[in-house]
Amino acid sequence: MARLRKELTSQAPLTPALTSWAEALGDAIGRGMLRALNTGMPVMGSIAPSPGNGAVMAGRRRGRPPKTIAGGPVPMDRRCTVNGCTREQRSKGLCSAHYQAERRRQIATGKPA
Repeated sequence: MARLRKELTSQAPLTPALTSWAEALGDAIGRGMLRALNTGMPVMGSIAPSPGNGAVMAGRRRGRPPKTIAGGPVPMDRRCTVNGCTREQRSKGLCSAHYQAERRRQIATGKPA
């Protein structure tokens, strides 16, 4: 059941200082929005963090860093044993995708993985 709204009993007018402050705040917000629309939002990490300002480096990623491609294609002795797959083998002669697929098949049939 919806509650009844209490009507405001005091309709106190805003003081001139509060009115001018609210107008100045509205103008500042409007200018900031206009600047963001015209120039675009700043990219995270474009401001160089300094030790004292508490800024966080945005370019860092969590987890294991991506493997760098150093030598071109994977040698034949290190390729996945599935026909047509050119990825590097990770475990039991299979790449990570084919190993996980085989593991899911074994779990589904009730064999220990």
